Amino acid sequence: MMRLSSGGLRVNGTFVSASDRDQKENFSAVSPREVLEKVASLPISEWNYKDDPASRHVGPMAQDFHAAFGVGPDEKHIATVDADGVALAAIQGLNQKVEEQAAALRAREARIARLEAELVELRNLLVQAVNSGNPTRQ
Repeated sequence: MMRLSSGGLRVNGTFVSASDRDQKENFSAVSPREVLEKVASLPISEWNYKDDPASRHVGPMAQDFHAAFGVGPDEKHIATVDADGVALAAIQGLNQKVEEQAAALRAREARIARLEAELVELRNLLVQAVNSGNPTRQ
């Protein structure tokens, strides 16, 4: 199920990290929008490990990740729990953006509908004004 080599630890199956609230302390909230902005500016590359040139990977460099988020054991490693947490926070930030844009779109659609109704009313008033000034057109 597990194999440790110079290329790393391979797990066939699921890798489970402890995440029980009772095993944690010093909680503080994060801003999903700020996390999203950092993720959006985080350089992402395709690369391989020097001792495993056949396996390609995609992701950030640990130094960039640590500089952006300041989490994990050091600037040379990215803990999967941190990568997962950053990804989930960024998804929440993206959802906030989508919800705000949807609300703005609904407001814009309501304004357009009001303006269209006003336009119809103005056209009707114009037709009435033109017709009342010219009795032969009735």
